[in-house]
Amino acid sequence: MIGLSDPFTVAAVDPNGLAFRLGIRRGERIVAINDVPLHDEIDFAAQSSEEFLRIRILAKDGATRDVEGRREYGVPFGAEFEARQPKRCHNNCVFCFVYQHPKGVRRELLIKDDDYVFSFVHGNFITLTNLSEIEFQRIIDERLSPLYVSVHATDPEVRVRMMKNPKSGKILEQIDRLCAAGIEIHTQLVICPGLNDGAVLTKSIVELAGRHPGVATIAVVPVGLTKHRERLPQLRVFTREDAVAALREVHRFQKDFVRRMKTRVVFAADEMYTLAGEEVPPAAAYEGFPQLENGIGMLRQTMDRWLSGKDTVRARNGRRERVAIVTGASAAPTMERLLEERRPASVDASLCVVRNEYFGDTVTVSGLLVGADIQRALEARGPFDRVLLPPNCLKEEELFLDDRTRSDLGKALGIPIQIGFDSSRA
Repeated sequence: MIGLSDPFTVAAVDPNGLAFRLGIRRGERIVAINDVPLHDEIDFAAQSSEEFLRIRILAKDGATRDVEGRREYGVPFGAEFEARQPKRCHNNCVFCFVYQHPKGVRRELLIKDDDYVFSFVHGNFITLTNLSEIEFQRIIDERLSPLYVSVHATDPEVRVRMMKNPKSGKILEQIDRLCAAGIEIHTQLVICPGLNDGAVLTKSIVELAGRHPGVATIAVVPVGLTKHRERLPQLRVFTREDAVAALREVHRFQKDFVRRMKTRVVFAADEMYTLAGEEVPPAAAYEGFPQLENGIGMLRQTMDRWLSGKDTVRARNGRRERVAIVTGASAAPTMERLLEERRPASVDASLCVVRNEYFGDTVTVSGLLVGADIQRALEARGPFDRVLLPPNCLKEEELFLDDRTRSDLGKALGIPIQIGFDSSRA
């Protein structure tokens, strides 16, 4: 379930679940459980876990009814819900990626979310600037932990300048309040050269790490700039020199924090290492990969799984295939090295490095590759018998950012389009 409606509109019902047994059907709405009105995923999770459930249903014709049932071990509730619209972001960040899409993209890509429920449930980053007092207190009372917070700078003036929101300067007060209540916070600093790097970055790391263990981790991430920045503030592209300088600072603090606190606290994005031309750290240095979905350690996991043989490319149907492994420019040198060190024996595997014409050459990560660019690159390099896509460039394993689908790509090329590598166990 990715977000829920309010009230909860049922999108699908599992015939083996409790909801189906109670007569709940698609298109109906769950208004309350055990007389508690439902507002979001957190309410639903708390109330639906009770052993006895009294559920108020709003039918399609507007009539209401109550149904009752008991939860049984191994029986799911069995309902999926229509997506809930997230709470909107009121900031106007100078680097916001939402403003950097080309014209004509689907509406959901233009939604700036800043929703604490999505942060708690899905790990989305929030800024804390649009929290009401009631919402802040709810986070504390219900111990909604951990949360993921975009800080960018602890210096009030710098943060206000970057986010264009006068409320944003109170970030440390807000973090202190959450930490005092036992809420764990994972933070990120998106580095814009000339704005929050250098001494500002140092200050941010010091002040956030000083709040450990409440502030569990700090991610240092380079800003992403596309070619679609008409009428947006002028920002400088993050360069190799910027990456080298940021990594030097991160590594300096890691050594100090390990000595004093037995943890690194601060971690650099994979893109920092590839841009600087440096090797990513070993797996142990990521301390369990707490910010993996933020691009902190993904490349290390890919490397270790490939070199250990957990991931591979196997022959299918008893014939030797020509297999394309799609990647972005950022990870290309690492992927080339992996293929050289352990080349699959039963297939002819080759790397297909895709140039990002959709967002521009400054965008090099695989997670922002689109269908049209991938198709263009494959047609130029082919023919192939099978294609392996990076999992992070698709929504729900099907939809690219340019609205093309994996199915579209397969039909256009006339070959199977696979997500990720083969497992050695399959």
